[in-house]
Amino acid sequence: MEKEKNMKILVTGMSGFMAGRFFQYLAREHNEVTTVGFDKAHGQNLTDYHAVYQAVHGMDAVFHFGALTHIDTSIENPKPFLDSNIWGTFNILEACRLHRVKLVQISSSEIYGSLTDTEQANGVRQSETFRLNPQSPYAATKVSQDTMCTAWYHTYGTDVRVVRPFNQWGPGQDIRKMIPKFFKQVSQGEPITVYGDGLSTRDWVWVDDFVEGVWRSLELPAGTVCNVATGQSYTVLEVVEKIQRLLGRVESKVVLVNHTDERDGYVKHLRGDGFKIASLLGWTPKVGLDEGLPR
Repeated sequence: MEKEKNMKILVTGMSGFMAGRFFQYLAREHNEVTTVGFDKAHGQNLTDYHAVYQAVHGMDAVFHFGALTHIDTSIENPKPFLDSNIWGTFNILEACRLHRVKLVQISSSEIYGSLTDTEQANGVRQSETFRLNPQSPYAATKVSQDTMCTAWYHTYGTDVRVVRPFNQWGPGQDIRKMIPKFFKQVSQGEPITVYGDGLSTRDWVWVDDFVEGVWRSLELPAGTVCNVATGQSYTVLEVVEKIQRLLGRVESKVVLVNHTDERDGYVKHLRGDGFKIASLLGWTPKVGLDEGLPR
């Protein structure tokens, strides 16, 4: 990438799982890039326009990971999600527009909502033109972020591109997330708690593959929207079985928590289409579920 040795970038939400792995990726693969963090844990707030404006000044690019993300919390109390995710992104967009700084907006596959059972059975993949059907306040704020970025590009010529990751996973992920939780439950001989019938599906993207795609997305033309996806999905029960076999605990008991089967905001099936990012950047996933679990 041109001028990489002199590049200075701002990463919002730096203490989160994805942004943290992004920092590690840059330190390992591109340590000539100067990386600056912006995070609430350090007393910085995306809703503070002046703080955002000052932080963006002098940067070559901004990677906007910062967002409130917990779906159940967004259902219980949506206002902080609107404040942080929508108004925070407004502040980032305005600062990047005024300072003429490149922006990579990190979106979410949750904006698509669920594939129908028929679509899932027929192997349908959710491309960038797939219907947007947010099923939680969190997902609605991510749709708002995406459409704001598109509007700022068309209206003001803002140099922004949007990356839509499917379900990231890997080392360092919060123990409350599905795969780390299952590892803990199986390894400690605890009952494995599975929501609903265990037949919901996800497209799992190894986090280090994802952050490589995020970095390379700087090469995308302004206004571009790209999925980061494997194109393959697994049921929850398939993931459980893989972990049980890996740890030699195939007898571990699975407990179906049926009352959450139709819980509010729940997306049953996700499977992404990664054709666009492959064709534009040559990005394809390197680590699949079977390769990543032993790591």
